Amino acid sequence: MSNNIDYVEKENAASYEKARKYNLFSFANAPHKDYKPFYIDHADGVYVYDGKGREYIDIASELVNVNIGFNNRHIIEAVQKQVERLAYIAPRHAFAEAGELSELLIEKIAPKNMRKVLFTLGGSEANEFAIRFVKAFTGRDKIFSKYESYHGSTYGASSLTGESERASLFPTIPGFIKYPAPHLYGYDIKFASEEEATKHFLSRLEYQIQQECPESVAAVFIESVTGSNGVYLYPKGYLKGVREICDKYGILMVCDEVMSGFLRTGEWFACQADGVEPDLITFAKGVNSSYAPLGGVLISEKIANYYEENAFTAGLTYNAHPLGVAAAIACIEEYFRLDVQANVKKLEPVLKKKLAELKAKHPSVGDVRSVGLFGAIEFSYSKDHKDVIRKNAAGEPFLGNFITKLRNDYGILTMGGGSTILVAPPLIINEAQIDEIFARLDKAITEYADGLIK
Repeated sequence: MSNNIDYVEKENAASYEKARKYNLFSFANAPHKDYKPFYIDHADGVYVYDGKGREYIDIASELVNVNIGFNNRHIIEAVQKQVERLAYIAPRHAFAEAGELSELLIEKIAPKNMRKVLFTLGGSEANEFAIRFVKAFTGRDKIFSKYESYHGSTYGASSLTGESERASLFPTIPGFIKYPAPHLYGYDIKFASEEEATKHFLSRLEYQIQQECPESVAAVFIESVTGSNGVYLYPKGYLKGVREICDKYGILMVCDEVMSGFLRTGEWFACQADGVEPDLITFAKGVNSSYAPLGGVLISEKIANYYEENAFTAGLTYNAHPLGVAAAIACIEEYFRLDVQANVKKLEPVLKKKLAELKAKHPSVGDVRSVGLFGAIEFSYSKDHKDVIRKNAAGEPFLGNFITKLRNDYGILTMGGGSTILVAPPLIINEAQIDEIFARLDKAITEYADGLIK
C-alpha cells in the first residue's frame, strides 16, 4: 500500500466527493480544504473494509466504543425490531425497553449504591447532566477536574476537559477548576513507590480544595482510567483517596466511565476494581457499542432520593432514544452470552506482555500502559524521561503521519494524541489477532519511528 492510496471504487467516487464537499468532519486533523477522510464501506468483527474491499484491523474499536465488534447480528436485529414497534417516544414517557435496561444496569452491573439512571444521547451530554445534578444537589458552584483529561465537546463538558487541544475554544464556564494529574510517566518527581506518589497527589488535591473553600466545591470529576490522553493508570489507592477527600468535605465524586466502562478494563466499570462507589457515573460508548447513539448517568441513592422530592425538568429530545436503548439491551446480552469479561481477563496479560516487548525492543517507545484491553504506546526520544516525539524526519507532525502510515502500509486503524497511540481493540478479539497486530506494529515502529532516535 502507498501513502496516496485510493480507497474508493470508481462507482463510489461521486459519493466520496459529495461527502468531502458537503460534510464538516469531526475530529479532522487538517483544514477542511486539505482533509481527505478515510472511506469505510463495511465492517465485521474486528475488521473494517475500505471501498475497494481492503481489510484493516481496528485496534482502537473506532473511538474505543465498538466493544462488541462490528456486525453483531443480535444487536442489529434488536434495533430492526425496535424500529418496527416503537422508533421514538419522548423521554418523559415510559416504555418497556427503558425499564428493562434500567433494571439491568442497576441490579446486575452498577456499583451497589446506584439507584436510578438517566439516559442521554452520548458521553458529552452525560457529563452535562452530571454537572446539573451535582450543582442542584449541593447548591455549590465549583467543580474540580484534572489536567490531561477529556470529558466531551459540549460547553460544560469541554470546561471539564483538561487539555488544550480539545478544551473549550471560549473562556470556560466560571467555577471549573483543574488539579494536577497523577500521571507518573514524565512527572518531575520520582517516587520510591506508588503509595508515596498517591500520598503526594492526594495532598496536592486536598490543599487545592482547601484554598478554593471546600464549602463551595460541588464535585470532583475524574476519568476512572485516563482515556484518550494516554490510558494513564493512577498510582495504587488514588481513586479511593479521592473518594475519602470528597467524603471529608461533603463533595460529590463523579467517575467518567464513557471510555473505560462496559468491560474495557475487565470490570463493568473501572472504578469497581478499586472498590470505589462514586456518587454519579457517566457512561456511553460500550453500553451498546455505538450501534445507535446512547449515553447515561448512573445516579446514587442519595441523589436519587433528592429527585424523589424535586422535579428534574431538563432534557433532550433524544434522551432515552428507543433505538439506542434496544441496542444496549442486546449488547449487554451479548456480553453475557459470549462471556466477554472472561475473554478480557484472559487476554489482559497477553496485551501487557506484547506492549512490554515493544518497549524493550524499540528505542522510540518511551512508555506503554494497559489495563484489560485498554492500552497505549507513547513515543519519546528518551526512555528515562518524557521527551515526546513531535516531528518526523521530514519535519511533519509525527503522530498523524504515523497513524496514516499504520493504516495505509500496515492495515491498522487506530487513534491517538500527542505522541501516543491507543491499543484498545474490540473485546471479542482473540490471541492470534493480537499477535498479528503486534507483528505489524513491530515492523511499523522499526521503519517509521526508531530512526528518529539518535
